[in-house]
Amino acid sequence: MQIIDAHHHFWDPSREDYSWMPQDNKILNRKYDLEELSKDSRSIDLYKTVLVQAAATNAETEYMLNIAENSDLVSGVVGWVNFEDPNQLKQLKTFTKNPKFVGVRPMIQDITDENWVLNKDFDIFFKTIIDLDLSFDALGFPLHLDNFYIIASKYPSLRFVIDHLMKPKICNNDQKEFDHWMNGMNKFSNLDNVYCKFSGMVTEACKNWTEDDLKHYTNEILRIFTDKKILWGSDWPVCNLRTDYIGWFNTAQNLTNNLSLDQKQNIFYENAIKFYKLKI
Repeated sequence: MQIIDAHHHFWDPSREDYSWMPQDNKILNRKYDLEELSKDSRSIDLYKTVLVQAAATNAETEYMLNIAENSDLVSGVVGWVNFEDPNQLKQLKTFTKNPKFVGVRPMIQDITDENWVLNKDFDIFFKTIIDLDLSFDALGFPLHLDNFYIIASKYPSLRFVIDHLMKPKICNNDQKEFDHWMNGMNKFSNLDNVYCKFSGMVTEACKNWTEDDLKHYTNEILRIFTDKKILWGSDWPVCNLRTDYIGWFNTAQNLTNNLSLDQKQNIFYENAIKFYKLKI
């Protein structure tokens, strides 16, 4: 089966704009590039990928677009623009001239104000994203679920995807935390424009995680979004904190073993094309 990875990163810490990156983390704090991704994924039929921003700068988006322009593997780029600067609307339109620019992602998980996304001044950005036929990646935590639901409901034409299942706490969680996440995610089941990325789970789990630790969360998103609105992503190289590229891919395959081949084809291939409107 051909695979489309709907969520991975490349980065070069020498640019010094990855403010979230721990300087003492030897796994994360180094360069990751196309050659290494190809090497780490060589045992599967990785057909295309979507490259997602990891720094809150225009330089990051330009860096990714340059990689994509010179790569047959990268078929889409989810970039960044500053929603707090109205002048960035022009920059957004400039990025859109590149056919591989498919969407935007503000780094909401790193913003102190949990209500940031509700700023009324951002209305013009959301409307422009829709007008330009781009998508919106929602990066946050369970505490952001209600606000993301407000945005996804307010703009029903906005192609909206929840990154990493909204990063539920999997390591040493309790029932209250699970129920809060589940109830928040359930609200999205009635919104046709909302998808969910099957990614980022292992890094929310403990170091000694097992597939059973992830199963309840996988079962919930399959129930809520079905195979029609779930996209598999590696979240490489962040996944290397708990496993490796193939380790997470095999786990994701195992967690969806009860699905038909057509259903798995949707999650691991078709839905990425549909959601991001990839030109492949």
